[in-house]
Amino acid sequence: MGAYYDDPTTNAGSAYIFRRSGNVWQQEDYFYANDYAANDYFGHAVSIDGHYAIVGAYGDDVTYTDQGSAYIFKRSGADWVQEAKLTASDREASDQFGIDVSISGDYAVVGAYLEDAKGSDAGAAYIFKRDGSSWSQQAKITASDGASSDYFGRSVSISENRILVGAYLHDANGSNTGAVYVFERDGVSWIQTAKLTPNDLAPGDYFGFPVSQSDNYAAIAAYY
Repeated sequence: MGAYYDDPTTNAGSAYIFRRSGNVWQQEDYFYANDYAANDYFGHAVSIDGHYAIVGAYGDDVTYTDQGSAYIFKRSGADWVQEAKLTASDREASDQFGIDVSISGDYAVVGAYLEDAKGSDAGAAYIFKRDGSSWSQQAKITASDGASSDYFGRSVSISENRILVGAYLHDANGSNTGAVYVFERDGVSWIQTAKLTPNDLAPGDYFGFPVSQSDNYAAIAAYY
């Protein structure tokens, strides 16, 4: 669970791990980034799979202002220890990498919804793969029809070899209708295999924020 306004220093952020024993949930750990700084917003996005957790810090000024980062933590006994810090290979100011994160097995996906490869604030997502205790960027993905202000990457979900990426301001059938893109892993490549929109899509629906998946099912919100 994230607490992205928590104050190791002003709005640096933190995260909490809870563990279930029988019918009781108890806090197991509390942590923040080793290099925490004001207004990092660490904990805005969190995801856990087994003994690994990923935490986004979209305001982290690693090289540029609000470039963003994400952190991998691994469980060791009752402690969760920082294993890696993830940043985009082509990072730029205000990308807000880490706005959403998801982890599954040896793979993690990180959204950067203000990245500009397909136009101003079109957005992108980055896939990282674990090899031992090291994490490296495997791919960068964008929508095949990406356009300015789509906000692709504002929501992400990975399950084994499939990734969903929401672009809730994409103009699929009118202004800000939204869409979700499906990517499948093929070796070391991630290929877009589908674009999802609902039958009753209307302008201003903001379809695609947030997204989740399990097995052969996807749950996608349209919060307007």
